[in-house]
Amino acid sequence: MDRRLITAAVAEEADRLLAQGEDHTVIAARLRITEYVVGLMAENRENDDQRPPAPSAQRFPHRKNFVDAVTVRRIQRMLDVGWLNHTQIAREASVSSNFVTKVAQGERLPISTEHPVLDKGERFLPAPIRCSVCRGMISIVPCRACQTRRAKRDTC
Repeated sequence: MDRRLITAAVAEEADRLLAQGEDHTVIAARLRITEYVVGLMAENRENDDQRPPAPSAQRFPHRKNFVDAVTVRRIQRMLDVGWLNHTQIAREASVSSNFVTKVAQGERLPISTEHPVLDKGERFLPAPIRCSVCRGMISIVPCRACQTRRAKRDTC
């Protein structure tokens, strides 16, 4: 069988034929797709009412230890209003309900992803490295920790 690439138009046509009550075999033959795919489309069509609403768009994808400050502040505002429970807030913010609980308990605070303002003579590094003096990880050269220690030593 010469199979066809499933595009949005093919999916719409299959959905229309499923709504008319056509048999899966007839739809598969007419659209040159497999009966398995037609079955999946029919199953999804039946379960559309049971699906939870899609979460809102995010500025950054959710990763294990990183949720942007905007999302954390948004969660805090939803918690302050008090209309939604933690599960509903988690669904809206596209995070786990455990994360919402941590925000509610004050364990997770907004972390700014903006770059700090550079002083004269400083520059950002493309990738973090270890400082040759204090061995700390730095993204800005010269090392701010070493500069602070030098300034403190000079004033004492």
